[in-house]
Amino acid sequence: MINLETFSQDQIKEINRSNIINMIKQKYEITKHEIAVALKLSIPTITTNINQLIEEGLVEEAGVGNSTGGRKPMILKLVENARFSVGVDVSPDKVRILLIDLNNTIIDEASFDYVKDLSFKGVLDEVKTEIERFMTQNNISKNKILGVGISLPGLVDEDRLILENAPNIGVRDFNFQEFQDSLQLRVFIENEANIAAYAEKEIGKTVNMRNVVYVSITEGVGTGIIVNQHIYKSSNKKAGEFGHMRISDEPRPCNCGRTGCWELYASKKALSRYYEESTGLKVSTLDEIFSEESFNMPSVKEAIGRYIDCLFIGIENIILGLNPEFVIIGGELGKYEKEMLTLINGRNNMKSSFVEYEGTKVVFSALKDKGSLIGAALLPLEDLFNYTKNII
Repeated sequence: MINLETFSQDQIKEINRSNIINMIKQKYEITKHEIAVALKLSIPTITTNINQLIEEGLVEEAGVGNSTGGRKPMILKLVENARFSVGVDVSPDKVRILLIDLNNTIIDEASFDYVKDLSFKGVLDEVKTEIERFMTQNNISKNKILGVGISLPGLVDEDRLILENAPNIGVRDFNFQEFQDSLQLRVFIENEANIAAYAEKEIGKTVNMRNVVYVSITEGVGTGIIVNQHIYKSSNKKAGEFGHMRISDEPRPCNCGRTGCWELYASKKALSRYYEESTGLKVSTLDEIFSEESFNMPSVKEAIGRYIDCLFIGIENIILGLNPEFVIIGGELGKYEKEMLTLINGRNNMKSSFVEYEGTKVVFSALKDKGSLIGAALLPLEDLFNYTKNII
């Protein structure tokens, strides 16, 4: 529990405001008295904050409730279209863009292929074009956009707005300040596994769970660590690089410059490689591997089984090192929970929707392959709904 004695008066006001607007969002419709009881705040404090939120257009009166003896209480609700947020997910194959309202409802979305011959600035120019199209088509003014959250496949310094290194897209030391200035909207950046972990904590399977590790399977393998409901990045902002722990003595080179890294054996590319070695067939997408016709072939099950063994070597290491409540498997592999669990349960002689090891449950993402995209869209909402910095 937060000790309010450690905060200044301004910080306490900010905390109260965030708690009040969160309560209204969670309950959908609520009265001042109900908020005061739930948050243990005085009616004058509630009234002051509610009046301000109404003035800002974030909250509205929505009729009256039943009387308990006195005047009928006014019902309050969030104005979900008062503000919007944009999320962008950049991967080596595709760029996805999402527009959501304050209730996390998807208003619009778009995507385009990541063209490797195009400069990274050129990619962001296309992102800007799509964001401007969102605003025009949905009749949304720029002052209603809280910001643009961007999920990136690499090391990120979110405070300085710098993508330090993203080997899978060949970008290093890219500063987003110019993009922010051009867009004239606040920009937030974060590593894709971290922000997917954050999304799961906020609206996925692990809401209210304190300690979680999210494993993102894409072109590489990224991990986001939640410690005591905060993203853990360490003082150098490099924690969670489990994709580059060595699990093999094979001299197979990794983009990071090392050999034998976990992502060489547990990424999307690794699964495609196992498939091609087992079947002699070329494959370009995971959908082809997990199609009903393909999945039932013995050679394909053998390839996926080989992949599962390598995937769980890394997961076991994570569990032994951190012992979280949950390990979540997400990223592009998150779409194939049913097929993966069929083979995982068969290999482990288990019949459940999760695997459990040393007290840690291993589950698939509730957000499927959209965790990093949704997380990016949630990022600009932090200032409005959260009074604590969720990164340590």
